Amino acid sequence: MAYEFQLPDVGEGLTEGEIVKWLVKEGDSVKENQPMVSVLTDKAEVEIASPKTGTIAKLMAKEGQKVPVHSVIVTINVAGDGKGAPAPAKPASSSTFEFQLPDVGEGLTEGEIVKWLVKEGDSVQENQPMVNVLTDKAEVEIPSPKTGTILKLLAKEGQKVPVHSVIVTIQTTDGSGSKAHTASHGPAHAPATAKASAPAPAKPGQVSATPAVRKLASDLGVDLARVAGTGPGGRITDEDVKKASGSKPAGAPAPAPAASHGPEERVAYKGIRRRTGEKMAQSKKIIPHVTHFDEADITALGALRDEMKGQAEAKGLKLTFMPFLIKALAKSLKEFPNLNSSLDDAREEIVLKKYVNVGIAVNTPQGLFVPVLKDADKKDLLQLAADVGGIAQRARDNKLAVPELQGGTITVTNIGPIGGLFATPIINHPEVAILGVMKAQERPVVREGKVVVRTMLNLALAFDHRVVDGAEAASFMNTLVKHLENPRTLV
Repeated sequence: MAYEFQLPDVGEGLTEGEIVKWLVKEGDSVKENQPMVSVLTDKAEVEIASPKTGTIAKLMAKEGQKVPVHSVIVTINVAGDGKGAPAPAKPASSSTFEFQLPDVGEGLTEGEIVKWLVKEGDSVQENQPMVNVLTDKAEVEIPSPKTGTILKLLAKEGQKVPVHSVIVTIQTTDGSGSKAHTASHGPAHAPATAKASAPAPAKPGQVSATPAVRKLASDLGVDLARVAGTGPGGRITDEDVKKASGSKPAGAPAPAPAASHGPEERVAYKGIRRRTGEKMAQSKKIIPHVTHFDEADITALGALRDEMKGQAEAKGLKLTFMPFLIKALAKSLKEFPNLNSSLDDAREEIVLKKYVNVGIAVNTPQGLFVPVLKDADKKDLLQLAADVGGIAQRARDNKLAVPELQGGTITVTNIGPIGGLFATPIINHPEVAILGVMKAQERPVVREGKVVVRTMLNLALAFDHRVVDGAEAASFMNTLVKHLENPRTLV
């Protein structure tokens, strides 16, 4: 039988692609997952694999031609048939709907199946919660797009699956079958295959790599311009990036478990805990961390907070030290914009953010979340108190929306309620700084030659030394402390 292969959406928001080079010709035999065509998207050149084993019957697009996503670009006589005129590919059933994992987050390339809320054979209603998926920032609940019966769950709990992979098939009750754009047409990328041409390091501006490989390189802190590509035409593969970063190549044997010397319990490393761990490891690998410690006398701040408690309570708000800290942080960032930036390695540019979005680290039963308080520099203390209380509660209730976890420019982690004197927090990449806030404590200090008891607060600023110098970090902290010790500047 003839199989019509459509140009898949291989990039976020892709509407068309340019056929760069056909890697097969009409009459060629082709195997499933064999590289078939190179396509140029608006971001990179990607290699698309054959979804079937068979014979190339007809190339429907020419090299250099731009074709819309979901247009048929090649027909394949599937192995075992080898003849017959091209015919439209039919879905597995006239009422079977194949549901693909959607891009539920900014730049998402994969998600982890946390928990299925349905099982095979269950009836499901349109918009009924169907599965919980963990992105790189949050756990999100995905509803069913159709009313019908769950036929097959195609991913297991704990499994990571690429965006646009089919994760469940649904027998619909409205007779609407799997449309062409929802059907799976096989993987968009094939494993790299070696060619006779010797690999050579790519020159700046001439890096050949897929978007997925570029993201992996960014995550691992690898400069693609210095990597020798071993894929077709010198293209850089996942394994090339992992090798350059020192990671264990795919397929390498797993290390033997450590010997047991007594009773043990093993707990699955997954979900938010695993995602947090991956991001922390990524940040430490990429960023040269430096931590600057300081202290602030917040006796006057405590008095101002007590003075404003009545206003807050009248609005149903609990006034903590956090709104004052955020306000002082926002004011200080205006004087030191490098602390409110990110580093674009690929373009060798420091991106100075003209907005202040403060991430608030919140410890929850599900793990660590960092919801983002947007436009902190534009809000007064009571507005900040309301926002801080709201996002913290939604985090604990696991009800954060994805946009609430995106767009942070700097993070605050408040260790004070638990205790401790000092800490060295890990920066939330791609931000360049994180402020650790310790416990406010009364202790003796010297003022004008006399020992007095004051309320003191220890602070720890971890910063990216590629962007921020030590002197700049110290000056920033001096300014922050000045605002905390003169809290009327925050009102």
